[in-house]
Amino acid sequence: MARLALVSSVLSAMPTYHLTVFPLAAWARKSIDKIRRSFLWKGEENANGGHCLVNWPTVTRPKDLGGLGIPDLNKFSRALRLRWLWQDWVDTSKPWAGMELPCNDLDRALFNASTRVTIGDGQKARFWHDSWLDGEAPKHLAPSLFELVRCKNRSIHLELRNNGWVAALRGQITTASQVEEFISLWIRLQDIHLTPGTPDTITWKWTANGAYSTRSAYIIQFCGSYRAFWSDLIWKAFTENKCKVFVWTMAREKILTADNLQKRGWPHQDRCALCNGPLETCLHLALLCPFTRAVWNLILHWEHFDASIILPAEDPTHLISWWEEVQSKITKDDRKRFNGLVIYTVWNIWKERNRRIFTNTHETAMQVASRTKEDILQKKMAHSSGE
Repeated sequence: MARLALVSSVLSAMPTYHLTVFPLAAWARKSIDKIRRSFLWKGEENANGGHCLVNWPTVTRPKDLGGLGIPDLNKFSRALRLRWLWQDWVDTSKPWAGMELPCNDLDRALFNASTRVTIGDGQKARFWHDSWLDGEAPKHLAPSLFELVRCKNRSIHLELRNNGWVAALRGQITTASQVEEFISLWIRLQDIHLTPGTPDTITWKWTANGAYSTRSAYIIQFCGSYRAFWSDLIWKAFTENKCKVFVWTMAREKILTADNLQKRGWPHQDRCALCNGPLETCLHLALLCPFTRAVWNLILHWEHFDASIILPAEDPTHLISWWEEVQSKITKDDRKRFNGLVIYTVWNIWKERNRRIFTNTHETAMQVASRTKEDILQKKMAHSSGE
């Protein structure tokens, strides 16, 4: 789908330089998202909610988490700004070194959670904020004590010299929880020894080489998210992107089949256009329709797959649950080819459905299966010529 590529690589890239320095105002982000969303779904500047088949927060999730991989501008902006904090640590020769950085408290919290500091002389690392004590920041180990401290940005060297951190708390500890945190922190610090002449170092947790990357800083902000289905079924299949996006939308049951048109109050067919059967749904159109099954039997036979294993004996509850179950029954070498076959088959069934509704023309199951076979062969030829 060319529009997906343009939204991801052009419209989303235009504000990059601004985002590197400034957090994007809410009104600006909404305006840019409106343009990106409208172009993705309609190819125009303005589109209403009816044209947008899948909600925008889902669209802007990474592909392996069930989205389309379009950057979430808020998270992308934060990932870019973390570079300032990283460069401030690893390269003190920058002209802006020592100046106030364009990072807010949330940026710093994410940075501290994403880094591990190894102390040397303690001159660079901050005692309370940096993750240097068993991979944790003391402000998280002793939050009550952190609230009592006035000078919160002092280095490890200054706080450990002559037990400066203890002096800063003298006379302020009044509760049992504060006493408990003080003793726990004191015990942890007994094994800490500074090494004069050896600078502190920092490691980024989310990359193999320990160095910051914008991609890893972006992805980690989705930590805790889950995927609704195994996205490799679609995105690693041997098909064009437009077909993948279509099946991705169908997998979320958002394609404008008759049942979804009915929910929106839009004109729709009362019966399946292919078999004149029940009200059309995504699952019926893709698997259960008798016409669809005839197409499946033909294409599976031509591609040397066992239809008795592939086609469900009982009606599945969801297209993806059927797909994932069948995937486990197919050899690893054939899975990518099979996934491409699924996408092309459903794609051509959808086109036949549209021909019948909008142009009042009909093709037989053999003709639709032949179109699917032709798409598979053309993709193979294109891949072979590109090697």
